[in-house]
Amino acid sequence: MRLIVLLLLTLSQTAGAEGLLRLFTTPQERAMLNAERSKPLPPPFKPPTTKPKQSNTIPPYITFNGLVIRNDGQTIVWINGRQELTQQGFTVELEKMTDELSVPIVLSNTKQRFFLKPGQTFNTLDGTIQEQP
Repeated sequence: MRLIVLLLLTLSQTAGAEGLLRLFTTPQERAMLNAERSKPLPPPFKPPTTKPKQSNTIPPYITFNGLVIRNDGQTIVWINGRQELTQQGFTVELEKMTDELSVPIVLSNTKQRFFLKPGQTFNTLDGTIQEQP
């Protein structure tokens, strides 16, 4: 009985080893790998040093998503889901925020200024301010 089990184990190990690749390379493959390794590396990618110009195209809607005022007085606002104060087509004048937490937003092409409170959306197509539900 033990002999049959041993025979079965031996056969299963040799059958599984057939799909394995060899461990070492031939001298020709080693020479090819060494030649590839000795080639100079391409220069590292350097991102452009200048920022791309932002378009003055105004988005159809500008939404004041919310704000956080930290204990140290630093204020973070989210306009159109982003924290940047200068976005495509408008600028947020955070330093001129009112006591009612309204922030002035200036459109780039017309210099028109309007105030938004958290949760409000300015429709640039018709000039109306809408409350979020």
